[in-house]
Amino acid sequence: MTKLGLVVISIGALAACGSKKKAGGDAKPIDVAAVNALVPASLKDKVVFEQRDIVEKRGRTGTKYTLAAPKGWKQNMESFASLKPDTDLGFMTKFDVGTNCDGECTSKDWAATVEKVYGSYLKGATKDVKGTNSRTIVGTSGGMTLVVRAWWAEGDKEYFHCGATLEKEVAELAAAVEKACESVTVSED
Repeated sequence: MTKLGLVVISIGALAACGSKKKAGGDAKPIDVAAVNALVPASLKDKVVFEQRDIVEKRGRTGTKYTLAAPKGWKQNMESFASLKPDTDLGFMTKFDVGTNCDGECTSKDWAATVEKVYGSYLKGATKDVKGTNSRTIVGTSGGMTLVVRAWWAEGDKEYFHCGATLEKEVAELAAAVEKACESVTVSED
């Protein structure tokens, strides 16, 4: 990722690549009401979260992400689980989930990889919490906000991420996005 912004990364345990996976260790119920409670009053008429399945197709296979995601935001390319708002909430504003292996997809030290990938965002971090196979980072830069939650299990060939790039018009959605990304279920489609 090369975008400037606020980063929220939290990495939890997952099963090995290629099998059914789940986010954050034990699956958590999706509490859409709790996510919507964090949407600022000034944005409640523009952004509402709902439970959604976002499917990322890669060849004959697909990965399904079930989570609280912004209602009405559209997936423009099926090969990326990225959603864009249909209203003007900033050109760079988007919400996405997916995987990254930062090069060759082999088992790696994912904590070090996440540090490398998101290192530039750590300079402006207001939150940086490391856990067992997890990390949460919050920071801002250049008028952009980036919220990312990433997770993996030992031996995985990739790590997963969930988050949003938010322009200044919707930067206050960061807490809602962070909450939405706490309960992502990943499965084969």
